[in-house]
Amino acid sequence: MKVLHCITSTGFGGAQIMLLRYLRALGPRACDHSVLSLMPQDAIGQEIASLGVPVHTIGMRQGGFSIPALLRLRRQIKHLSPDLIHGWMYHGNLAARLATLGIGGGPAVVWAVHHSLQDIRNERLSSRLVMRACAALSGGVSGISYCARVAASQHEAIGFASEQAVVIPNAIDTDEFHPETEARGLLGALLEIPEGRVIIGNVGRDHPMKDQARMVAAIAGLLERGYDVQGILIGTGQEAGSARRAAESLGISDRISTMSERSDIAGIVSGFDIFLLPSAWGEAFPLALCEAMACGVPSVVTDVGDSRWIVDKTGFVVPPADTDAQVDALARMVDLGPQGRQAMGAEARNRICQKFSMSRYIDAHDAWYRSAASRSQEGALSLAVSSKAGVQK
Repeated sequence: MKVLHCITSTGFGGAQIMLLRYLRALGPRACDHSVLSLMPQDAIGQEIASLGVPVHTIGMRQGGFSIPALLRLRRQIKHLSPDLIHGWMYHGNLAARLATLGIGGGPAVVWAVHHSLQDIRNERLSSRLVMRACAALSGGVSGISYCARVAASQHEAIGFASEQAVVIPNAIDTDEFHPETEARGLLGALLEIPEGRVIIGNVGRDHPMKDQARMVAAIAGLLERGYDVQGILIGTGQEAGSARRAAESLGISDRISTMSERSDIAGIVSGFDIFLLPSAWGEAFPLALCEAMACGVPSVVTDVGDSRWIVDKTGFVVPPADTDAQVDALARMVDLGPQGRQAMGAEARNRICQKFSMSRYIDAHDAWYRSAASRSQEGALSLAVSSKAGVQK
């Protein structure tokens, strides 16, 4: 089966990274796959291309969702002639559906949703319009997958079709993300952090939904209680983002380290003592959390998306937007001491290995693709029979 992945962009992001890891895990089977990015090729697209997977683009600019762009996409689809189009992210999903309307005997179209919707009013107006359009057209696709259980119910509540929905949780390459005994020392040396200081880390771009300024406030709360801690935030925009500004405002700039996105994130995360997910909304199945768990790092997470289910009993869960709760949970984690945190981290890694492996992810997609392709063929046959009957009448 020839599969074309239609994705909004190939910059750094959870969906883009998941696509890269999926194609990498396929090994030789990736030769049956290609990628089409609506926006110009970016860093993740280059990594995908390095696997030998063709990466195409229609050169759409930010806010450039237009008829000419859809026509370019339609021409690309006809040229590539895939058996199935796998849409990724809202714009990629909508574009895949619109560009294939009216193509007789065309490819099956499936959508992948990698976002949660605790409240659609939290989204930008342009995003809300695309989501509503997706909901209206969702009944015409051959399948919808959600990376999180909570995301499925949230999207169905705003009108996404439920008949062909499946949940395929994100997966982690546990060979890439694993505990590294030297990581703590290397990270401390890189950022000049004293050896005995407890490192509380977060990985994610600077964005209001990530609520990373609150993480800084929680670090300040721990310092006030006498805990010797250092906060680290890694991701796009972090070097001059909300966390950096909050640290300056609270007078703890020396206790907050920030770095932009990195390609060696597995080795960095393994050096954390505690992972904190402070997000207020917008998370579905947070990859950064799973990566930290796979590295044997225990976590404190807000109750957003599927975080509670992912962590289960291997970490602490707190309400979103509650600084005091974060401080209390982090204090409990620090009080466990190195051995207690190591034991909890080992349980976290075991949960990732058992529940969210790449082999499970590949098998689930194989079954989903077959089901969607079969459903699409049945629909085309039914339409052809109905059309013929209409002509005979």
